[in-house]
Amino acid sequence: MTKTIEHYSEKAQHYFDLYNSVDAESVHSDWKALLQNVKAGTALDVGAGSGRDANWLAEQGWKVIAAEPADELRNLAQANSHNSVTWCNALLPALTALPQAIKAYDLILLSAVWMHLPETERPHALKRLAELLSDSGTMYISLRFGPNDEARPMHPVSYEELVTLAKSNGLAARNLNPVPSQDGLKRDDVKWVTVEVVTG
Repeated sequence: MTKTIEHYSEKAQHYFDLYNSVDAESVHSDWKALLQNVKAGTALDVGAGSGRDANWLAEQGWKVIAAEPADELRNLAQANSHNSVTWCNALLPALTALPQAIKAYDLILLSAVWMHLPETERPHALKRLAELLSDSGTMYISLRFGPNDEARPMHPVSYEELVTLAKSNGLAARNLNPVPSQDGLKRDDVKWVTVEVVTG
């Protein structure tokens, strides 16, 4: 993932502006209503990018740990961050640089991240995420379907793969939109599926 991280860092202002041009509520329309049924707790935003989603969650009362390995993008996001968001330079699959004081998260979000992980790293990544998810917590992972971008390599994803990985870690996965949703950035050749993962 080194090439991808370097790309996001080099083009930090571009991606900061791009991601913030789309409202978090519209990006996460598949599950935003579910937030009304849970008490705000501690959330982990993996690959937090511009901080759009972390700030959105913080505005709803969540304490958010935002993990972003691209230094320049993280610096930009942190400078424009809600005071309930704590930033760190933590990277999948190990996420070793997360705050040690927090042992489990009530909400874990991977928005537009999973496709950057090579298939060989995904079992380790999901095992680590399962360890971080609280017993009553929920994880949301968006799956991107569309062409690769050589500047920031993307690997094929599937709902079926995620179901298998979840099951092997004692979790259950559910497809929130069997008909893939349109891309928030209006790219005709890109579609998204959101998967909800909970303790099995």
